[in-house]
Amino acid sequence: MSELPELLRSVWVRVAADVEPPLDPEVHDDLNVIDQVDSFTIVNLLLETEAAIEQETGTYVTLADETIFDTAKSPLRRWADWVAYVEARRG
Repeated sequence: MSELPELLRSVWVRVAADVEPPLDPEVHDDLNVIDQVDSFTIVNLLLETEAAIEQETGTYVTLADETIFDTAKSPLRRWADWVAYVEARRG
């Protein structure tokens, strides 16, 4: 799915709008999501991303693993790493 970065951006826009106060919906490669949001928002981002991928491809992909909430290892520390992580999980 070559549109994966755009799909992930659209999910971020929705999730960012649901946070109080709303987060900046702009995405750049070095965006550090994990430092900007709480754990509930991270879970929401994971669930929304999984649902968007399933809707787009018809295949469910699990994104949660032991690194997601680890502030030192999380792919959410950098947006470009998040995109690469989701792409790798999709297989």
